[in-house]
Amino acid sequence: MGLAGLLLIVGGIAAIAIGALKVRGPLATIRHLDATEANLARYETWRGKQTGVQAEGPTGADIMRAQMRQRVLLWGGLIGVGIVAIVLGLVLG
Repeated sequence: MGLAGLLLIVGGIAAIAIGALKVRGPLATIRHLDATEANLARYETWRGKQTGVQAEGPTGADIMRAQMRQRVLLWGGLIGVGIVAIVLGLVLG
Protein backbone atom coordinates (compact mmCIF):
# COMPACT_ATOMS: atom_id res chain seq x y z
CA MET A 1 0.00 0.00 0.00
CA GLY A 2 1.41 3.32 -1.03
CA LEU A 3 1.68 6.45 1.04
CA ALA A 4 -1.09 8.18 -0.94
CA GLY A 5 -3.50 5.31 -0.32
CA LEU A 6 -2.68 5.24 3.37
CA LEU A 7 -3.16 9.00 3.69
CA LEU A 8 -6.51 8.78 1.92
CA ILE A 9 -7.68 6.02 4.26
CA VAL A 10 -6.56 7.88 7.38
CA GLY A 11 -8.09 11.13 6.10
CA GLY A 12 -11.33 9.33 5.25
CA ILE A 13 -11.56 7.81 8.71
CA ALA A 14 -10.93 11.23 10.26
CA ALA A 15 -13.60 12.85 8.04
CA ILE A 16 -16.15 10.18 8.98
CA ALA A 17 -15.36 10.56 12.69
CA ILE A 18 -15.62 14.36 12.60
CA GLY A 19 -18.81 14.27 10.53
CA ALA A 20 -20.42 11.70 12.82
CA LEU A 21 -19.62 13.77 15.90
CA LYS A 22 -20.85 17.02 14.36
CA VAL A 23 -24.08 15.63 12.88
CA ARG A 24 -25.36 14.43 16.26
CA GLY A 25 -26.17 17.93 17.56
CA PRO A 26 -28.39 19.06 14.67
CA LEU A 27 -30.18 15.69 14.58
CA ALA A 28 -30.91 15.94 18.31
CA THR A 29 -32.24 19.48 17.83
CA ILE A 30 -34.54 18.35 15.00
CA ARG A 31 -35.86 15.47 17.15
CA HIS A 32 -36.47 17.90 20.02
CA LEU A 33 -38.35 20.34 17.76
CA ASP A 34 -40.49 17.50 16.38
CA ALA A 35 -41.28 16.24 19.89
CA THR A 36 -42.23 19.75 21.02
CA GLU A 37 -44.47 20.23 17.99
CA ALA A 38 -46.20 16.89 18.62
CA ASN A 39 -46.69 17.82 22.28
CA LEU A 40 -48.24 21.16 21.31
CA ALA A 41 -50.57 19.42 18.86
CA ARG A 42 -51.71 16.99 21.58
CA TYR A 43 -52.29 19.89 23.96
CA GLU A 44 -54.31 21.84 21.42
CA THR A 45 -56.41 18.74 20.70
CA TRP A 46 -56.99 18.20 24.41
CA ARG A 47 -58.00 21.84 24.80
CA GLY A 48 -60.44 21.52 21.95
CA LYS A 49 -58.77 24.06 19.72
CA GLN A 50 -58.91 23.47 16.01
CA THR A 51 -55.65 21.96 14.80
CA GLY A 52 -54.14 22.39 11.39
CA VAL A 53 -54.63 26.16 11.35
CA GLN A 54 -51.22 27.64 10.64
CA ALA A 55 -50.15 31.17 11.48
CA GLU A 56 -49.00 33.49 8.72
CA GLY A 57 -45.44 32.73 7.61
CA PRO A 58 -42.89 30.37 9.09
CA THR A 59 -42.39 30.09 12.81
CA GLY A 60 -39.06 30.32 14.59
CA ALA A 61 -39.07 26.54 14.95
CA ASP A 62 -39.51 26.15 11.19
CA ILE A 63 -36.53 28.38 10.53
CA MET A 64 -34.41 26.55 13.09
CA ARG A 65 -35.41 23.18 11.64
CA ALA A 66 -34.33 24.37 8.17
CA GLN A 67 -30.97 25.52 9.54
CA MET A 68 -30.44 22.19 11.30
CA ARG A 69 -31.26 20.32 8.08
CA GLN A 70 -28.60 22.38 6.28
CA ARG A 71 -26.07 21.41 8.95
CA VAL A 72 -27.05 17.74 8.68
CA LEU A 73 -26.50 17.93 4.91
CA LEU A 74 -23.12 19.62 5.41
CA TRP A 75 -21.79 17.08 7.91
CA GLY A 76 -23.41 14.21 6.02
CA GLY A 77 -21.53 15.41 2.95
CA LEU A 78 -18.29 15.28 4.93
CA ILE A 79 -19.09 11.68 5.90
CA GLY A 80 -19.70 10.91 2.23
CA VAL A 81 -16.37 12.46 1.27
CA GLY A 82 -14.70 10.34 3.94
CA ILE A 83 -16.24 7.17 2.51
CA VAL A 84 -15.09 8.11 -0.99
CA ALA A 85 -11.59 8.83 0.31
CA ILE A 86 -11.40 5.42 1.99
CA VAL A 87 -12.56 3.65 -1.18
CA LEU A 88 -10.02 5.58 -3.26
CA GLY A 89 -7.31 4.77 -0.74
CA LEU A 90 -8.13 1.07 -0.99
CA VAL A 91 -8.21 1.19 -4.78
CA LEU A 92 -4.90 3.08 -5.01
CA GLY A 93 -3.26 0.97 -2.32
